[in-house]
Amino acid sequence: MAINKELFGPQNDGEKEAFAIEALVFSVQVALQKAMNRNGVTNKQLAERLGMTPARVSQIFSTKGANLTLKTIARIQEALGEEFELISKQDIRRPVNTRRVQEFRLYVARGNSSVWKEQAPTNHNAKVERVAA
Repeated sequence: MAINKELFGPQNDGEKEAFAIEALVFSVQVALQKAMNRNGVTNKQLAERLGMTPARVSQIFSTKGANLTLKTIARIQEALGEEFELISKQDIRRPVNTRRVQEFRLYVARGNSSVWKEQAPTNHNAKVERVAA
């Protein structure tokens, strides 16, 4: 009986690297496809905007497609009128300072007209400072 590597994940360093590459490529493909859907752009329309063949655009979204370069991704985002940013999953999953969120909600619920200013995070907790209007 063969082990299903997709269920158990990569087993050695070589597999870990290949797994990381495939995961990132898939993530980029999904982000690009979502942007196309948001903008109502078909593969054929994107191909025309990029000066590519529809077959090449289909290849970009294929599991067997050639590796995308940053230049190609940038050209696609420009053709779609979108902007993308590479963000670490660790940064996305940063814990939220729930006390500050609750404090902010109270001011909003009371209709307070004060202005809120966000500052750079310290110790992975966003610091929100109240500034008099």
